[in-house]
Order: sequence, then C-alpha cells, then structure tokens
Amino acid sequence: MSVRTGQTSGIRYDPNSERACYGLLAAQHLAEHAGEGSFSANDLAEFRGLPHEALAKILQRLATAGVLMSHHGIKGGYTLARDPRYISVFDVIKASQGSRWSSLHNERRQRIGTVPSYRPLRMVSQVVEEMLRELTIADMQDIGEKAFSPAGLSQDASSVRVSQLDDQATRSH
Repeated sequence: MSVRTGQTSGIRYDPNSERACYGLLAAQHLAEHAGEGSFSANDLAEFRGLPHEALAKILQRLATAGVLMSHHGIKGGYTLARDPRYISVFDVIKASQGSRWSSLHNERRQRIGTVPSYRPLRMVSQVVEEMLRELTIADMQDIGEKAFSPAGLSQDASSVRVSQLDDQATRSH
C-alpha cells in the first residue's frame, strides 16, 4: 500500500482512504438530494469541494459496482441505484477503492494471519467490517443529524458490538 505525504500540509494520507471518503461523500449527497434528479461529476465535485477528476473515476466505479446509476444526455449524471437504506457503507468503500481493494484487503489479512499475537486485531477487523456492512448510507444521514460520537450510538448497538467481541474472544480461546 502506498502512503504519500500531502504536498501542502505535510500530513500523511492513504489514497485508498481518500477514495473511500470521496465515494461516501458523493453517496451521501445523492441520498440527501434524491428527489432532485441526477448530479454530474462536476456538480458533485463543486458541491463537496472535491477534485473533479478523482471524483469522476470514483463515480464510474460506483456505477460499475451497481451502487449508482449513470444517466446519459443533457440532464445526465448520477443517482443512487437503490434506496439508501439498502446501500451499505462497506459496498461504497469497496467500490470506491476499485480493484485494489481485493488485493490490499487479502494481503493485509494474510499478513495479520501469520502473526499469532495479532488474533485480537483480526477480531477487531472482523467486527469493524461487519459494522460497515450493516451501516447504510441512510444511517450516515441520521448520524449526520446527530453529533457523531461513541456516546451517540444507541445503547442497543453498543451492547450488540460488545457481545460480538465477547463471543469472538470466547471462540478464539
């Protein structure tokens, strides 16, 4: 995985995470404005302050993956392919990162799998992936309306996550 240094701030960033963020921002915008028709890559880039070329590639990936629908013509652009309650954050992240996702994801799992002391890390990784599969674009809208913090999670969601970790820890011993 390549990690580069940002030119202006000196802050390190992962381009794959950047792609995921752009994809999630675009999906969230399309969900928030679902009744307003399609949005071009230019429109979305302008609304969200994102680089046009990078966003255009990500939107194409999301359309190829079936997360977005691409509409051609004068009023063309992108819309969500289905209700935001049925689009997982995991699907958007995976599609946004493109073909690199599978190879990087498998490589990381293999690397972590070879070190016995990484068992807790594998468990956390599995729980995070499961949470991302359960979290939807509609949930992101709800979270955006509330302050996003661990305290903002519902008691039910928190207790489910703790019990999942407990179950996995029990099975691994």
